[in-house]
Amino acid sequence: MTRISYISISGGISVGKTTLTSHLSGLIPSCQAFIEHPGRNPYLADFYKDMRRWAFHSRVAMLALFSARYKKIDTTKEVILMDRCIQEIITFANLQVELGNLDAREFSVYQMLYDSFTAMTPMPDIVLYLTCSPKVALQRISDRGRVYERKISDKYLAAVDLFYEQWVSSLPSTTTVLRYNTDTGIDPESVVRDVQACLSN
Repeated sequence: MTRISYISISGGISVGKTTLTSHLSGLIPSCQAFIEHPGRNPYLADFYKDMRRWAFHSRVAMLALFSARYKKIDTTKEVILMDRCIQEIITFANLQVELGNLDAREFSVYQMLYDSFTAMTPMPDIVLYLTCSPKVALQRISDRGRVYERKISDKYLAAVDLFYEQWVSSLPSTTTVLRYNTDTGIDPESVVRDVQACLSN
């Protein structure tokens, strides 16, 4: 059986993950791509209206949605592309703890679920870590026009980025991290060359 390589396109809000994942899925042979669809989280719109009330619900729902991906993996493919991996969504839970929207009891339950799910899922071999400035992210949020995202602030985006940096720094040495700033866009073909160089080592 061919060994599957897991690649996560990771990063905060509106950094270009979905766009890059879509491009890469057409450029990397024998791959399967999983695209994140935030609207599938039944609590996300409620969360942005009242973070304290819905933080726990939205975080648990996101865990459920991400864990369901792994049951759909096609083991005949050589590369699995993840528009965010399940391991990284702990960043948002940690942020909600910091903001006071998840209390200790709620986070304890979330942590147990997170640990159980991640114990059964492979760590990414490669993380394509995308970043952009809060100013650029806010413009992209405005352009895509999701009503529930209208209240997202540059301060919140900066906090997300901070927790992402902490997550990336915690990754094991077996995961290769490739960083890309997307303020002025990104060349998918260049990323593919970087990925192929990693996979050939």
